[in-house]
Amino acid sequence: MLSDQLLAAQEQNNALSTQITSLGSTSCPLEPVKDAFKSLTAEILPLLQSQDFAVLATFISPELGTRISPYGYVNVDKDLVFTREQVAAFRSNQGIYRWGVQAGSEMDINLTVAEYRPEYATSQTPAQEWGLLLDPSRKASNTIDYFAEVYPDGHYVEYLQPGTEAYGYLDWQSLRLGFQQSGEDAYYLSAIIRDEWTP
Repeated sequence: MLSDQLLAAQEQNNALSTQITSLGSTSCPLEPVKDAFKSLTAEILPLLQSQDFAVLATFISPELGTRISPYGYVNVDKDLVFTREQVAAFRSNQGIYRWGVQAGSEMDINLTVAEYRPEYATSQTPAQEWGLLLDPSRKASNTIDYFAEVYPDGHYVEYLQPGTEAYGYLDWQSLRLGFQQSGEDAYYLSAIIRDEWTP
């Protein structure tokens, strides 16, 4: 089950929404919810890095599962969606999956979970630390972003490795963790989306 902090934040969100409606205004930012998602992703990122999939699975909806995408373009027809039980068993899973196609070469990405994670998700010791992406202009992406279309009621927090001057900062990487509400229940991790500059 998700942390009590996120559930409490949702209650604050409901209360704020009621207040906003009564005032006839929808312009007030719901900062408690944003802060709660940031706090939640701070718990999830180390789990991805350390491959603690059993605990990671507890953040995933038993009904919706979680989508894993190798690039920022979310492809609802081809991206793999895993159940909570499948994620919990990732560490011992030796199966080879087709995760998508490589940008540029269009070659299939056929990898095990252990091979995919450091290449298309996040390694335990990245070359650069992941920092919260607060300014989208720092991510020079040429990928069409369909997150809002796929998850119209979803929320996400994005991390960035900014790249290096030697490569004109085109060697950046980002990791977006998306959340979706399951029925009337809490928000769960619904998407793990990695992105990079593509030719």
